[in-house]
Amino acid sequence: MKDYPVFLILILLYLNPIISNARQVVQLDTIECIRKKGQVKQLYESERNVNQDEPAIDPDFILFLIGDTGNPQCVPELNDSFYRKVHESTVKSSIVYLGDNVYTNGIPYRSYTSDTYEGKNMKVKIAETKLLVQLNRLSEYTGNAFFVPGNHDYHKIVKSPKRIDAQRNLITAFDKKKETDGEIAFKPAAREDLKVELVELTPEIAIIFIDSEWAVRKINKPESKRLFTDPLKKAFDTAQKYNYVILAAHHPLYSVGDHGHEKLIFASEDIHRKKYRKYIRSIESYLNKGINIIYAAGHDHSIQHIHSQNFHQIISGSGSKSNHIIKNEVPSDSLQYAIANHLTDEAFMKKRPRFKTALESLLFATNYNGYVQLEFYSGRNEVWMKVYAISDNSLKNLYSARLF
Repeated sequence: MKDYPVFLILILLYLNPIISNARQVVQLDTIECIRKKGQVKQLYESERNVNQDEPAIDPDFILFLIGDTGNPQCVPELNDSFYRKVHESTVKSSIVYLGDNVYTNGIPYRSYTSDTYEGKNMKVKIAETKLLVQLNRLSEYTGNAFFVPGNHDYHKIVKSPKRIDAQRNLITAFDKKKETDGEIAFKPAAREDLKVELVELTPEIAIIFIDSEWAVRKINKPESKRLFTDPLKKAFDTAQKYNYVILAAHHPLYSVGDHGHEKLIFASEDIHRKKYRKYIRSIESYLNKGINIIYAAGHDHSIQHIHSQNFHQIISGSGSKSNHIIKNEVPSDSLQYAIANHLTDEAFMKKRPRFKTALESLLFATNYNGYVQLEFYSGRNEVWMKVYAISDNSLKNLYSARLF
């Protein structure tokens, strides 16, 4: 081994972490934003949709749904458009972030105070910065903003609850410094470590927050009854008095995206997995209770509207990433054919019954980066869903539908 002067070794030791940190920043800005090779923009709307006249008045309440926002540096146009829309609205509103709020592995744990945000470790700082970019946009927001956890918030490989604590603590610290009205909170709250929490948005609207990553992973554990199953039943019992109930979780019940139809051996986050299916059944048992239910999720990096049985499911997971719907490289004008072709493949559908339900019940899907806006009109007893996404470098309303 060649000998080097001591001073040179010291300089190299000093520069090494700086170079490493710089490399991580470069990766943050570039590698995580590269689209999958061959990905095309896709937009599908079912022929079963019926055009209806939208209300000509302002709604009484708006709920913004946006998910998988953990790489905000990748979608500056969407961020600018989304928060401009949020701040310019004169209607009372709330925002729900549907999980995977920090890519790729959540926030490494450390303790926080109300006036301390930055970590010393570069990985911690990068992770915190991704969340703070979103939180800073809410500093003057007067509504409530809620963050639910996704699988990447726990950790991509090691499912660490401490990373959830780190995210909750950072959000809580930011909320304490916020000077405007409105709460910014991580849900479900840490109270008794329950994985379900009901919050009243208005006297007519309630939202049930679910830590679906915990539920999917722990559904067979003894503690699941106390922390998930029993609180879920209690929340639905309480929800009976509301006109509209939104379930906000990260994991969808059905999907025409990657997590809905792929059957990879080690894909623990896909719908076909045994524990995931058990989680779905635990939710489905409450969906025919005679109340108006909307299940809102992220996970798949697309926007989907699926009307199955007596409830609506909305996936809003393209807040910073974008993946194909149905099948990769299929352009929009061929999606109708691709769906019909899948449904005629009986052997394929038999192995993927939930994918079949998703295809049969699909009303809208796109992989454009965007979000969903739920508009509530109490005087008309109507709820409308609107999809806004970046198309040709500007925000456009791609889809509108009356839900109730």
